[in-house]
Amino acid sequence: MELRLIALVFSGVMGRALSCNSAGGKKGSCPRIISRAEWGARPPTEESSHVPDLLPMLFVHHSAMEECEDQESCSQAVRDIQDLHIDGNGWWDIGYSFLIGGDGNIYEGRGWNIQGAHTGGFNTEGYGVCFLGNFTEHNPSDAAIAAYHNLTRCMVEGDKISTEYEMYGHKQTKPPGGTECPGDTLYTTIQGWQGWVEGNISKM
Repeated sequence: MELRLIALVFSGVMGRALSCNSAGGKKGSCPRIISRAEWGARPPTEESSHVPDLLPMLFVHHSAMEECEDQESCSQAVRDIQDLHIDGNGWWDIGYSFLIGGDGNIYEGRGWNIQGAHTGGFNTEGYGVCFLGNFTEHNPSDAAIAAYHNLTRCMVEGDKISTEYEMYGHKQTKPPGGTECPGDTLYTTIQGWQGWVEGNISKM
């Protein structure tokens, strides 16, 4: 009886852990996400608002900083961005929902169901995914692009975004010339990805 109780408790704990990491998606459908603890995040200075499931939009960014090729350098890149967003921009935390390194790993930013600070005017309407590096003249690594597609599949299967989600590059949410993000080459590439919608949706 005692062994059975221990087994049940262990099963419950593991089930919750898998659910948190996989966004409630189908078993095995979600990629590993490097947690905030793993990359060495600072705690937020304030608590952010929450957002619901089935968000209608997804936004693609680049960091416009140096690229990274392994978990150590990518973790440092994410820490640098968090420092910039908190100390430079005065935000509560790193702005992006998730970040993707050249190593093919996905790094937790604000994470699931937390409002980000990535796309002005649209932070309550979608997640912001940032590729680590400057992709004006070339694309992210094949591993990084594969990670993006695995992440978006996870979002759909876990009901984090709508199956009919609309995906935009950051520059599409700003007046013409407002930003070059996610970089000219990457912006051209994402136009062939699932969900991309043509046009400028700036609210300004």
